[in-house]
Amino acid sequence: MTLPKPLRTALMLVALYAVCVLFLRYRRDGMDWQPALLIGLAMTPLALLLAKGRDKLNGKTRDAGARWRDRMRRGNN
Repeated sequence: MTLPKPLRTALMLVALYAVCVLFLRYRRDGMDWQPALLIGLAMTPLALLLAKGRDKLNGKTRDAGARWRDRMRRGNN
């Protein structure tokens, strides 16, 4: 069974929010629930933005490596 893209996105947001809140709440010097919930609201979009930027950068690096390997195969140093 495949889920529609909007539903997958919503589920990923909720899961990421829950992970952020639980991480803040249960780390070694844990904080109360209210600040953890509020900071989780700020951390979730930031984490998604950083992940998207990492994926974009990795894609560009992969493409550049493929172009370089093609040049080396053809003998154009």
